[in-house]
Amino acid sequence: MTVIRWMSFARNAGLGLCATCTWGTVRKGYRAKEVETFCRLISPNGLVPFPVRDCTDYTDRRVSVAESKADERRYGFVTEIRLQDFVEKDAETKE
Repeated sequence: MTVIRWMSFARNAGLGLCATCTWGTVRKGYRAKEVETFCRLISPNGLVPFPVRDCTDYTDRRVSVAESKADERRYGFVTEIRLQDFVEKDAETKE
């Protein structure tokens, strides 16, 4: 009788979410059980003793984040002079 282990087909399934998290660091040894997992969100040396299935602070490192430029930000306090400049530019573009 043949036993099929489904985890062997899934890539990084035994490591949990930490292998693909921005905050996670996973160190592997030569044997299958030689794995150390650290979470840098908790502390620089926060050892995680088990594979994590769900995490509230999970950030996928495989997804690229489009960074915005400082000039394009639309939040914060604006002076009256700067606000008038924005209103004038909007009026010019609408014409």
